[in-house]
Amino acid sequence: MLLATAVVVVYLIFSAASNAIQSFQLGEDEDRLRDEVQGLEDRYHRLSALRDYLNSDEYIEWIARRELGLVGPGEMGIIVQPAPTPVPSEGDAEEEGSQAEQEQQQGRWWEDIIGQ
Repeated sequence: MLLATAVVVVYLIFSAASNAIQSFQLGEDEDRLRDEVQGLEDRYHRLSALRDYLNSDEYIEWIARRELGLVGPGEMGIIVQPAPTPVPSEGDAEEEGSQAEQEQQQGRWWEDIIGQ
């Protein structure tokens, strides 16, 4: 009788410990899944806000101005063109060569200071 009671008590302790461990693991899984759901809800709200902005008139106007170069009614568009690069003549090429040598020699003072 004592042996049968001991077996039943060990079985009950084992099953209670097993249930406690399983409950603890389920609680951790529940917390992890709640965090994941919260992260997905936050992402959903950010994406919804982005979708609303991309469908707004403000964004469409910004794209039209920036990417397409369009202007609104009553506005004046300005086109900035780069300055033309001068074509050096033969006399200018010799002056540029001597000027480049002077700039290179002036750059050498730096090398003298840092010892290179």
